[in-house]
Amino acid sequence: MEGKKDKIKYLIILIYLLGFIFFVFKMFFYAQYVARFPDEMQHISYIAYLEKEHTIIPNFEDMTTLKEIGSKATNSAANLNNKNTTTEYTFGNDFNYLGHPPLYYDIMRLSKAVQLKNNIITVNIFKLRCFNIVLSAIAMLLILYIGYTRIGRNPILNLLYVTIVISVPMLAYGSAGINNDTLALIGLPVFILGLLRFSEQKRNFSTYFIISFGVFIAFMAKLTAGAAVSISLLLYLILIIIKEKNAWFLISKKFIVTLPMYLITAAYYIVVYIQTGSILPTYRRLDPKDFYQSFFYVQVSNRTHMSFIQYAIYFAKNFLRTWTGIASNVSLLKTGSVFSLNNIAILILLFLPIILLFQTKKAKNNSSVLLVSISVYFGLAISAIIQWLRAYKEYVNISGYLGGYQSRYYLCGIAAIALAITVVMKNFYEKLSVTSEDKKVQSAGQYYEAKYNINYRRLILHFICLFFICLLLYEDFIYFLIHFKDYL
Repeated sequence: MEGKKDKIKYLIILIYLLGFIFFVFKMFFYAQYVARFPDEMQHISYIAYLEKEHTIIPNFEDMTTLKEIGSKATNSAANLNNKNTTTEYTFGNDFNYLGHPPLYYDIMRLSKAVQLKNNIITVNIFKLRCFNIVLSAIAMLLILYIGYTRIGRNPILNLLYVTIVISVPMLAYGSAGINNDTLALIGLPVFILGLLRFSEQKRNFSTYFIISFGVFIAFMAKLTAGAAVSISLLLYLILIIIKEKNAWFLISKKFIVTLPMYLITAAYYIVVYIQTGSILPTYRRLDPKDFYQSFFYVQVSNRTHMSFIQYAIYFAKNFLRTWTGIASNVSLLKTGSVFSLNNIAILILLFLPIILLFQTKKAKNNSSVLLVSISVYFGLAISAIIQWLRAYKEYVNISGYLGGYQSRYYLCGIAAIALAITVVMKNFYEKLSVTSEDKKVQSAGQYYEAKYNINYRRLILHFICLFFICLLLYEDFIYFLIHFKDYL
């Protein structure tokens, strides 16, 4: 019996190891053969600005993008494969519209891939990308750790979790390029881990610190991640207070000790608000003249006019397409219906966690994971709705711009989505086990008939999970290799 348990344990470890290796491989593949990552030069320019100014909080109004010295194009993957390739830049006149917190960019400075000498910025983009890939790999290790320690010893469920967290196309692609989504991908799992520990009654200082650190990292990555975390935390507090019928943990000494982490986070946004008049310095607010001449602003005569319902459909359709494909400076979105076989498995990842709402009363064995999964999932969902409403307001009242529908902002919460779906399936498996125990009290004939039915149903569950896993793998990397091989 012990030997069988050890074999299962090693099989599960192998599943996680192979999943991690495959994810890292995809990042290097995209960096080498695809590249053209979203706003990559703007992010590099932010790093260069901090390297030049050595300021804690940047003066966003003074930030400009780098301009390459000479005419040689270097943003293609082919020119950046050599680790010794460097490119020289100076600060140009184009405004850098990134208004994100500086933490990610200060971390990237540690790579020493951006150097300033005599007003010339030397950039080793290969080195920068590799450094970012290391950060992304750390984030994925944390995500996989959450699954390994919380799912149990069912190999199929662990395989399902691993496949989900590595199969959304934009996750590996975006993680290969230089952008602050990487820091958000670290912050959300840290936050989720803290909530899981809290739900498991591990309410020591370490747990309170992990939660506060996750909140800090998320807010210091980007406000979108911060909004998702704050809404998730609020939902979780409401649910845990209802469940336990007390709120004494809110005035715990352990919580009070971690208050400085929250205060530092708040202080940053207060300072930014004082400097810019907004906690989110937008392009329009920082440089209105340049904004109205940019592609983010559409002249009234050239605008596409849509009603609220029409815009909602437009936003939802594009949000889902950017979830199932790769959307960046290079568009590798999937053709055909968004509900086709090429999209459906990755697409329904966004909706399957809703089933948890119907399992809350019966899922006693998984209540701690269930509570966290529901909170973070709906925190992400509400944040996405806020994004939609903000984009609509911007489109109607200000710019006429039809962008702002990217779903990659919420990939940082992939651990919660995967955990929720895995718990849904785990509850179905455990329901069969409970049914088996109940049947044992009946006659021998009834028992064997029930056991046959249970094994049959369990086999169906195995098939559903394995079929879903295969679909995810196809819709991600296999689809890319088949349909975009000419691009390579």
